[in-house]
Amino acid sequence: MQDIYSNKVLSDGGRDLEARTTARLMAQSNGWLGNLPPDIKAKAFIRRDIYGSYFNNSIPRLAQLRLVVLSVTLFPLKLFACLICVISYFLVVLFGNIAFREPFKTKYMAFWGKFWTRLVLYCLGFWSIKWLYINADGSVSNGHPAGVEERHFGGYVSNHCSWVDILLYMSRLFPSFVAKKDVSTLPLIGPISKSMQCLFVDREARLATPRVDSGSAGQGTSQLVRDRMRRKYDEPSAELPMLLFPEGTTTNNQYIMPFKRGAFVAGVPVQPLVLKYDTSGRFSPTWDSMPGHLHIFLAMTEFSYRVTCYVLPLYEPSEAEKADPALYAENVRQMMVKYSEIPACDDTYADKLAFFKYIIEQMDQQDKKGHRGPLVDGTTTAANKACSKLEVEARAAVYGIRHRKEPVATGATKFRSAS
Repeated sequence: MQDIYSNKVLSDGGRDLEARTTARLMAQSNGWLGNLPPDIKAKAFIRRDIYGSYFNNSIPRLAQLRLVVLSVTLFPLKLFACLICVISYFLVVLFGNIAFREPFKTKYMAFWGKFWTRLVLYCLGFWSIKWLYINADGSVSNGHPAGVEERHFGGYVSNHCSWVDILLYMSRLFPSFVAKKDVSTLPLIGPISKSMQCLFVDREARLATPRVDSGSAGQGTSQLVRDRMRRKYDEPSAELPMLLFPEGTTTNNQYIMPFKRGAFVAGVPVQPLVLKYDTSGRFSPTWDSMPGHLHIFLAMTEFSYRVTCYVLPLYEPSEAEKADPALYAENVRQMMVKYSEIPACDDTYADKLAFFKYIIEQMDQQDKKGHRGPLVDGTTTAANKACSKLEVEARAAVYGIRHRKEPVATGATKFRSAS
């Protein structure tokens, strides 16, 4: 498949220097973290953009100046525009709740939901959003293949890279999601999430309530999802299909993590989707190892982004997969790996938490030492400091940051970016 975001060799001398220099730097460096200890598994979570994990890289002066200027010009404009869109859709939802009844109400909410979320994406800078359909033979088409609209399934499953994922899918599919119960009471967002027929889950209550039987208040999220997916598959209704992220957390879009079973316990067909962001710029829109408020802020200080959404062939489970949700989940993951060429990894959410803990410990050490040099197993050497200075100077000498490009053995380019 074609890698529409592969790095290009630029004719201009400065741009060519950019490609060569950043390829070397990013291939050898994890930014301010340096070499990670062998017990830290973070290849699916570490950031390789200019800001680094937890926004802690040493940023060139020119990039700092650019960020300051855009934070007082572009950021407020984007924020204001996004708020206008959210408030507008909120008013549309209020009107729809009063004026319409099912089944027209769901169609009304979906139509305007797609419209306003697409405007939000425009405001954020997502001008290029491509939807491509992959056939069983691996061929790719821009338009809807024959029969795609008639596909019968219980829900969507997708890799998970960012909070932007939800907006992308709302703008095209307008599915339902699993959300915390608290979301239903949030201003603006609460009524909107209800209009999407989200499945609200009270995790604390479920953990505190002893299970008496399968239908008790202790019913797990996977059981609620199972019932919802079976109902959607078995009974024609206006109920929106669910979209689930079986990885259970966000990644840097370079790997696909092991899937949790919850999306597959229903034993009904699912529609796999794959998102591929362009992560070659200064700032990666993937939300991996960056605090939420900083990620949203930085996302609004960039002008534009590109993303491609791949619709894979429908996956219908075998009898063995219906009886074994873990087998079903893994086979769907391998299908997504096969068609997308995004490699699988064995990193888990527990590994992500361990990585975050390690980051906080290293940041505490930096605060005590008063510098931001790259760390190697918790220590900083003079050689590492010199390498960090070289890296910063190289970044300042070129425009932006590009990810390293993996050599390709054949003339065909890859769908995935090099990791």
